[in-house]
Amino acid sequence: MRINRKAAGLTATAITVAMLAAACGGGAAETPGDTDTNGAAGNGSLIPESGRVGAMETFEVGDTFQASEQITLDMLYRVHPNYPIEDDWLIVQTFEDMGVTLDREDVLFADWDTRRSMLIASGDFPTFVPVVWGGQEAAWWAGGNLLPISDFLEYMPHASHYIEEWGVADELETRRQEDGAIYNLPGFREMPNIESSFLINVDMFEAAGAPTEFATFDEFAAAMKLVQEHGEVDYAYSPRWNTQAGGALGGAMQIAAPNFGTTAGWNREVAIFDHDAGEFVPRVATDGYRDLVAWFAGLTEAGVLDPEVTQEDDAAVAKFINGRSAVIETNPGEMDGSIRRGADDLGIDLNVKMITVPAGPAGNYITGGQLGPGFVLNSSIQDSPYFLATLQFLDWIFFSEDGREFALWGVEGETFERDADGFPVLAEALGGADANATEILQQEFGFRDGVWMQNWGGSNALLQSGMTPEVREWHSAMSEIKTALPVNPAAPMTESENEQMTLVEESTRARTEEGIAQFILGNRSMDEWDAFVQEVLSAGAQQITDLMNTAHQRAQG
Repeated sequence: MRINRKAAGLTATAITVAMLAAACGGGAAETPGDTDTNGAAGNGSLIPESGRVGAMETFEVGDTFQASEQITLDMLYRVHPNYPIEDDWLIVQTFEDMGVTLDREDVLFADWDTRRSMLIASGDFPTFVPVVWGGQEAAWWAGGNLLPISDFLEYMPHASHYIEEWGVADELETRRQEDGAIYNLPGFREMPNIESSFLINVDMFEAAGAPTEFATFDEFAAAMKLVQEHGEVDYAYSPRWNTQAGGALGGAMQIAAPNFGTTAGWNREVAIFDHDAGEFVPRVATDGYRDLVAWFAGLTEAGVLDPEVTQEDDAAVAKFINGRSAVIETNPGEMDGSIRRGADDLGIDLNVKMITVPAGPAGNYITGGQLGPGFVLNSSIQDSPYFLATLQFLDWIFFSEDGREFALWGVEGETFERDADGFPVLAEALGGADANATEILQQEFGFRDGVWMQNWGGSNALLQSGMTPEVREWHSAMSEIKTALPVNPAAPMTESENEQMTLVEESTRARTEEGIAQFILGNRSMDEWDAFVQEVLSAGAQQITDLMNTAHQRAQG
């Protein structure tokens, strides 16, 4: 596996779990595997005997949690409309058998962000709140309502082990708040997320004499031009994923950007870190960002790109299925779902391929980052008799391989079996390998529900276990050729700085996204790029960059 960190970005030695805890004011944790997670060694006074009801006497890497007596975990639960939680779900009953009773406050998916923020701000919220994306906790921690989870990592052996094993300590540092503590403990992967690419109509490319594999983005553009000139399509490329955050071509730019040495699209950051200069710089002012926009503008100039760059997904998918376009953005679920299944429903025989994302001027990269959504705990848990038991249970379900496999696949012998290569497959009694495992496991048993972070945690092998052989091959190819760009370092801001950011950040993003759409569609010449950069800087990009550099320098001490 070739996935690694770009040398310029991560040259520092790995930060140990002990250092993570010490920086937050906690005691020193020992090397994972040697730590006494019940506090007999190190910082044992953090959790008194009164907070150890139901906890396992010893709990180490590889152990499955089993409460020594029944405990109750009160939680805020996000209810998905496609699979609302049922009390008789297997996942709920298995937790009961482990000695964990869930006392839920259910919140509808559509109300989740608003309701969660309101409850946490009030201080009157359940002990455990899942599905918290990085940065969301910045609005809550100063009120004293959240537990500084980094003080208690020594009680979480699996999290501690994989922080070191998978080299995520440096990135985890970016989750620190101004007081030095981490309040939102994220899920983490063995490798950065690899999920989306471009899907091509293989028959159309071959009919035009175009290749179906592309070493570079320039080769990809040249192949699309051949398809366009062949004359079977309205436009060789008609984009989807245009209406989410990031605006027109948001999904496409997200996929392409790392290979131009930048971020873009759904990643709406205004400033990025220049690891050579050691400071944040306005993203719009970088050569990579300009090169990225120029590449898409070149597709318009060549007559390849559909000008409907704000169209809804359904319109773009319909064009692709019906042969009016030959390229669209996709991920594995969309390839097999809306596209292949949609074509089958119409009786259309569609020969498609999800391409390995080509290299760009900067090289062969993917966006770095192994952290995903996490969870926060109410600071009142420190007075709970189930404090230690709760930490042990959450450590098992979120950070052990067995726990993550359970959240993804369920119970071996009941919901899944293993194939000849050792990969889990849906049990034959439930339809076997040919059935829709995700739909069945979600709706009938409660697994893969998003609450337990299965999409954002685990080894490469576990992540690939949920893939078809076709997607597994694509994922392995991407893993082999791509290098992860370094993530931005920590820049925790004061309340005043956050307020200043809020005043200009969204308007600056909008100004940027509106402007690049003009360049891509040919409504503004790339000769005017420097003037556009100054417009964005004046709109707030320079102010945001200065704020981030001030915060970053302060964090360096």
